[in-house]
Amino acid sequence: MQQGGGDERGERSDRTQAELGRLLAAAEGYRVLAGDGTHLGRLDHVRYERHTDHPDEIVVRSRRLLARRRRVLPFSAVAEVRRRERTVVLRGTGSPSERSQFV
Repeated sequence: MQQGGGDERGERSDRTQAELGRLLAAAEGYRVLAGDGTHLGRLDHVRYERHTDHPDEIVVRSRRLLARRRRVLPFSAVAEVRRRERTVVLRGTGSPSERSQFV
């Protein structure tokens, strides 16, 4: 689902936000990619704390050599969910400096 709508600051409409939340709820195990296509890991699960129509955070698991790592990202970091490709795409690039804002 491509994100559109919203204002110039990148805010999503309530309807678009709810649809993206619905897609994420069913996306466990999907590949997670940065906006530039860099593979960051797999969607482990989503966390609901304050909202009922969309998750507050997503948890991405990655594997580096033998170590497993989990990263918590805010819902706002998600740009789209591609069901056919079983992929979640994040906003931004996979560069270390930009990724650090999600950690």
